[in-house]
Amino acid sequence: MALLDIIITHYNEPWSDGRKMFEMLKLQRGVDWKDVRVILVQDGDDEHLDLERIMKVYPFVGTILHLPKGGVSIARNEGLECADAEWVMFCDFDDTFYSVDSLYRVLQSIREAGDRADMIWSDIWIEMVTPEGKWIKRNKGWNTVFIHGKIYRRSFLMDHGIRYDPELCYSEDAMFNALVAMEIDQKRVGKMPETVYMWCFRPGSASNYKGGDARRNLSLYKKRVKLSEEYEKRGRTYDAKAAAVRTLLDYYWELNGQDECAGHTKEEWVQLLQRDVMARWPRAVMDISMADRAELFRVTKEEATAKQLVRDGMPGPEEWLDSIGAIK
Repeated sequence: MALLDIIITHYNEPWSDGRKMFEMLKLQRGVDWKDVRVILVQDGDDEHLDLERIMKVYPFVGTILHLPKGGVSIARNEGLECADAEWVMFCDFDDTFYSVDSLYRVLQSIREAGDRADMIWSDIWIEMVTPEGKWIKRNKGWNTVFIHGKIYRRSFLMDHGIRYDPELCYSEDAMFNALVAMEIDQKRVGKMPETVYMWCFRPGSASNYKGGDARRNLSLYKKRVKLSEEYEKRGRTYDAKAAAVRTLLDYYWELNGQDECAGHTKEEWVQLLQRDVMARWPRAVMDISMADRAELFRVTKEEATAKQLVRDGMPGPEEWLDSIGAIK
C-alpha cells in the first residue's frame, strides 16, 4: 500500500494550466514512486486532455477516473473513495508543488509523524495572476479555507464521515476543513517546516470571486446553514446563533448587489431565510450583544462597499433585518 495518494481533479482547464503540476511531479527528487500514486479525476467530458498520453508520459499517474459532470465536490469524493493509501492530499489541476524537493518533504513528514497525527499542514505560496501582472505571497496553511498544502490520514476522514458536500459549488473546501477542525484532536495536527505547495490564482479561476454571481452566493449561503447543522448533528460546541447572524448579514450584502439570486426573487429568498435560519434560531440577532451586533453591522457595510454592492437607497443592515422579521 502506498503512503500517499495525490488526488487531482480536472474540469475544462487547458493542458497549459496543468502542465506545470505534472512536470514538477516528474522532477521530484528523492521519491520512491512505490510510495506515491496520483489519482486524476476527470469531471465530465473534455477535449483538453489526452488521458492516454498523460498516463504514458507521467507513469506516476496510477489511476484516472472519468466521471459524468458532477462538480468538484463529487470528483474529490470519488477520488477519496478510490484512494487506498495511508494518507491523501487534494490538489487543483492548475496548481503545482513549490520545489523539486516538496514531495520528499511531504513523505518525510509522514514518516516522522508515524501514528501520532491525523493531519499535517504546511504554509503555502499563493501566486496571483491579474491583468496588472503576477506576484507571490506566503499564506499560513492551517486555516479552514484552504485544503491546499494539507495531507489527511485517510482513515480519519473515513471514520468521521468527512466528505465534500456535493451541493456546494463554492467554498466546498472551507466546509470540508471546518468538518476536519470539528472532529480532530489538535494534539494530532502536525506541521511541515517547509512550504511545499503553490496555489495559483488566475483570472479564470473559480476562486476569482468579486460578488454578484448567483451560484456562488447560493453556495455560500448553503455552506453557512449546513455547517451549523453539522455542528448540531455531531453534538459539537458551536455558537449557532452567531452563525445565524453571520448567514443573514452575508446574505444581506450579496442580495442587495443583484435583483435575484439563483432564480429566486428577493421576496422568495426572504421566505427561505425565515425557514432555514430564523425558524431555527428565532432570537439569533437579539441574543447577540449590542456591541457585537454593531461590529457585525460595521464589517458587513464595509464588505458591501468594498465589493461595490452598495446601491442608492439600500437599507442599512439593521433596517433590513427588521424588515424580514429578524429583529422583533
